[in-house]
Amino acid sequence: MSDEPEAGVRKRTPRGDREAFRALVVAHQHAVHAVLAQMLFRGPVADVDDLAQETFLRVHRALPRFEDRGPGHLRRWIVTIAARVAIDHLRRKRVPLESFDETVHRLPSREADELAQFRRLGQRVEAALAELGAEQRSVLVLRQLHGLEYQEIAEALQIDLGTVKSRLHRARARLEQLLIKEQVG
Repeated sequence: MSDEPEAGVRKRTPRGDREAFRALVVAHQHAVHAVLAQMLFRGPVADVDDLAQETFLRVHRALPRFEDRGPGHLRRWIVTIAARVAIDHLRRKRVPLESFDETVHRLPSREADELAQFRRLGQRVEAALAELGAEQRSVLVLRQLHGLEYQEIAEALQIDLGTVKSRLHRARARLEQLLIKEQVG
């Protein structure tokens, strides 16, 4: 979605333009689903879908108060809301892990050794991420996978900037420690 149509969506949506809001949802639904799936870490797909709806409901309610701060700010704002929704969900409920279903995620047979190595690495990273607490995982996901700046993460999670930095540092160190332990063990 280019900046010009997005600006039009922001102007029309607070006045109740359903088509404008639908366009906003379509433009940002993949980012919202990605954040929720990563934050819930292998949680049930139904939870991700429900929380995506909750995210866009909160976006719709808060859109009249949204202050545009330049290109990409709307996406970061929506991703922030999704992260808060996920954190609220994780605080309310311990999310059971679902096993990886290889029948759904078939890999091509060529270059099987290389693909198997990537799969093992992915499983190691997933296992290490699962060991992190929700607080550390949330700052890591928002920074590394969604590119939010430290201040944006602080605002999103409603924590101090120093807390973001220390959680991110601890999360990276713990992740590295877990991956090394997995490799050696």
